[in-house]
This record gives sequence, C-alpha cells and structure tokens, in this order.
Amino acid sequence: MINPAFTVSDEDAESFREHGFLKLKQVFSAGLVDHMKKLSTSEIVPPADNYGSGFSKLKYDIGNDDPTLLELMGDGAFAAAMAKLTGHRVFFTQGLGFELEKNKSTGFPWHVGTQSFGFQRREDAGYTIWTPLSPIAADGQRGGMKYVSKQRLSGEFVYQHINLLPGYMRSQAEAGEALGYDDFSVLKNSLLNSPQMTGLLDHIAVEDSFEPGDALIFDKYVLHRSVPLGEGPIPSRLAYALRFSSIDAQYDKGRVEALAYPRVTFNYDVGSDFNEKVASHDGEQVYASPYFDGSREARTLDARNG
Repeated sequence: MINPAFTVSDEDAESFREHGFLKLKQVFSAGLVDHMKKLSTSEIVPPADNYGSGFSKLKYDIGNDDPTLLELMGDGAFAAAMAKLTGHRVFFTQGLGFELEKNKSTGFPWHVGTQSFGFQRREDAGYTIWTPLSPIAADGQRGGMKYVSKQRLSGEFVYQHINLLPGYMRSQAEAGEALGYDDFSVLKNSLLNSPQMTGLLDHIAVEDSFEPGDALIFDKYVLHRSVPLGEGPIPSRLAYALRFSSIDAQYDKGRVEALAYPRVTFNYDVGSDFNEKVASHDGEQVYASPYFDGSREARTLDARNG
C-alpha cells in the first residue's frame, strides 16, 4: 500500500503541526496510485448544478467502502505515520475525485472543507490526504493546489462564517429582499476571494510540484485553492482525496442543517448525503454511529497494529 522507504521524521511532524500541511514524498505505491486512478475515472461525472462548476468532473463518496482503500487503513506503517503527524486516532470517512481540464477548468477558489467536515463540530479534528494522479509541475503546466500556513492565517473562522449565511438569508427573505444564488455565492466566497484578499493569499501561499506517489496531507483549517491546468502535454489532471476524522468527533446537527439550506434553496448540491446519514443526534459520537456498523474496525487507523 505505501512505499517501504517512506518515513515521517520528527521534523515532519513538527512542521505539519505548525503549518497544517505537509508534502508526503513517495508515500503511495504505484499499484495504489493506479487503483485510485481507475476508481476515480470510473465514477467522476460532470457537475450537474452550481456546486463544483469549476471542475470538468467531480464526485463525492468514491471508494468509501472500497476493499483496497480499507486495506490501506489497516496498514500499520500508514497508521503509525498518521498518528505521528496528527496526534489523533482517526478513521477514514469519505473519498472524493476531482478533474481539471487543460486551459478551461478553474477548480475551487480559496476555501476550507466546510462541506466535507460539515458533520462534525468546528473544533473537532479533520484531515485530508490529496493525491494527484498525474505529475504536477508548479513551474510548468501546473494544475495542483496552493495552500496557506496556519501560522500565517488559519481558516478556522470560515467554519463560523458559513454557519451565519442561512439565518441572514432567511431574514432578508422575510424582509422582502429574497436573495438568489449569485447573492449566496458572493456572501460565501467574497470573504476569501475578493481581488484584494486573493492577491494577499496568493502572495503568502505555497505551491508544490508532485510526482505520482506523492501526496499532500492538510488539516481542515488550511486555506487552499485549485491551480488551473495550463498549456502542456497533460489534457486533464485527476486527483483523489481521502478524508479522515478524529474518533472523538461529535455530530453537529446545526452545522448539517446550515449546509443543507443552500442545497435546497439554490441548487447547490454536492451530490452527497453523507453529512445527513452519518449520524442523527446532535452531540452524538460520529464514530459510534450505526452508519459505520460493519466497517468501523476496517476504517480505523491503529498504529498499534504496526
């Protein structure tokens, strides 16, 4: 599953906890990268509504119960590396696939994973391992991501911001000033994506090159955005993302309901009902939810098995 030579040093762990992200050099085997590519290619589809319109194709819930990916979760070396980096015991929740088309797709603007981690409380730990499935040259065709160190600016406030929008928009409607999708989009994105703020974030951001087998781990507070795929030999860039949550995370029903509002009101549908199904009661331990009965152990990364 992972390359035998891959290691996480004390310096790596310290850097990850300070900045919130870390490039994992040659972490995944060629066989696993090929599996991610086949899995994603078979399921990603063009966006059907306003959500994800910057991608040529995307899909949530790819490989959530895939036997090969669950085998990765049971790899002791992988679990030990994750434990050293995060300091938490975590479990695999969800897989996603994204495709950028050359000279066309813009991807996501600056954001954090308010949707992917929308089921848990703002303070609960969550992590992503983003794996590009083709080479990325930051000084060439590009097509990767930019990300900002938490030491410079943490994106935790964005989770607070997104929860304010439904109540505000409802109050506007009650006052006879109903807002549409364009208004919602501005309210959601302009905090980070005004011309002035975009320039600032781009100035302090990091953009790495990647070879197949490399990946990027980042926590849920890291501000990041897609970098378009420019002119060059690769017609499109596919990437696969694994999401992880701390096993002590609690279900945040209010957050789930806040995220559901734009989906219903503005055709802003991520195409996943994961947040609604993963648990039911506010404050419930997500890990203990019946949703994971039958797969809970397989999803859990346990360094003691290494």
